[in-house]
Amino acid sequence: MDFKSARASFPGLADKTFLDAACVSLIPRQAYEGIKSFLDMAMSCPEADASIHHIAMDALRREAVVEAAKLMRVPENRISLVESTTHALNIAANSIPLQKGDEILMADTEFLQVAIPWVKKAEAIGVVVKPVLSHDEGVLELADFEKAITPRTKVLCVSSVQWCSGYRLDSKALGELCASKGIWFVLDAIQELGALDMDFSSIKADFAIAGGHKWLNSPHGCGIMALSERALRELEPTSWGYLALEDPEGGWGEYFRTPSITPYREYRFPRNAKKFEIAGTSNYPGAIGLGKSLKLVNDLGIAKSEAHIMELTAYLHEALKAMKLHVVSKSDPKLRSGITIFRAFPGAKENQALLQKLLSDRIYVAMRYTSEVGGIRVSTHYFSDHEDIDRLVASLKRHL
Repeated sequence: MDFKSARASFPGLADKTFLDAACVSLIPRQAYEGIKSFLDMAMSCPEADASIHHIAMDALRREAVVEAAKLMRVPENRISLVESTTHALNIAANSIPLQKGDEILMADTEFLQVAIPWVKKAEAIGVVVKPVLSHDEGVLELADFEKAITPRTKVLCVSSVQWCSGYRLDSKALGELCASKGIWFVLDAIQELGALDMDFSSIKADFAIAGGHKWLNSPHGCGIMALSERALRELEPTSWGYLALEDPEGGWGEYFRTPSITPYREYRFPRNAKKFEIAGTSNYPGAIGLGKSLKLVNDLGIAKSEAHIMELTAYLHEALKAMKLHVVSKSDPKLRSGITIFRAFPGAKENQALLQKLLSDRIYVAMRYTSEVGGIRVSTHYFSDHEDIDRLVASLKRHL
């Protein structure tokens, strides 16, 4: 798979310059066709009976688990499929044991959903949500987190790439810091996974989370949560579903036909990530679409994708600076991501007016701010090319 073939997999690019995967990405043809095939199956029920039909539909989720494990470089038993980043963040907040006075560290440039479960925990049991303050327009260094840690710190919850600056944190160093101090590390990777190379065999995240609808180019309603061995060993979910149980002898089809079964029995759940799923009849179309989109990422090669995206962001940064626009995102490749934030004007109102002109040219970008950090946001993905950036720059020059 090369980049030209990958780009051809996205019909939605035909009539627009799409540079907003950080909001909601397009889905590739492979995901569309996979979901359409499932809907044909759901409409016709080709199996011998509805029970076998249900089991066959549930089995189609497996491709997403296999491809996610391959992309993240972790064993399949550590992967669970979740509804969204929101769903997984709530699983983390509700399964980690916390007491009054325990501290949750969080950056001040985070997306609000990263904060909400912990803020509600603060209201309910009195934990303390402690901000880690960014500096120099969104910079968050290891030392900033290290200084904030106290004996009461129990959780560090952070996005690996900050949504309003594009700043890429050192996830590996943060994981090592948390592991050395026994702190639970909850990593929201939704703005990085699928675009940049993240090796979770070396990133010590207890919860690594990514909804599918951004850089993974998947339909809504299904994402990934990878758990550490520590989390699988020490934590329990707060909800339970029968499809996470040990498979009964002969399979579920045979089990349901057995007269002697009773609800009054021992329920044994294998110690794997699936028990943290809802584990009932689930979002099969979302999981199928996610599996196909993940396969496309893996077929292309994540290291190759990162190199392509880094080259495009460098090209974009140079063009913006040549126009003497203020680039918030850092130029250092170690700190750069697929997100570039820039401002043409000091004030948000003027940048918003410019954004509307870009959108009128069918240049799909966005504007994001948090804690006074932000501006117009451009997302360069593996399906993007130099012509996309040239069209953006031409539109900027025309309107400025």
